[in-house]
Amino acid sequence: MTGGHIRLPEDSSSRAHRDTAFARLGVRLPSDTGVADRDTAILLAGPGMGRAVVPSLPGQAATGPVRFLPLPELPPLPVGWAVRRWTALDPPARSFADLIEEQHGAA
Repeated sequence: MTGGHIRLPEDSSSRAHRDTAFARLGVRLPSDTGVADRDTAILLAGPGMGRAVVPSLPGQAATGPVRFLPLPELPPLPVGWAVRRWTALDPPARSFADLIEEQHGAA
């Protein structure tokens, strides 16, 4: 591996969440490489250009040289969405929201 830590964008919620957890654990990851999104971080980590701490996605499997290692010390990233008016959602979006609520309950 040639590179160090690949940092996520400063304005991303996943980076803020991760940095807060790292600070609480006393972990500091210096970096001279930044990316615009988690997918780019994974793409750079694949060929050994660095390592990235990114939030996991359900059903995502490692391919090629990429390995996903759980970090149980880091709390899960909260996710969700906001809607001003449910009636403004188009039918596919409303169906998706209803399915998620049915499977996981309302927040």
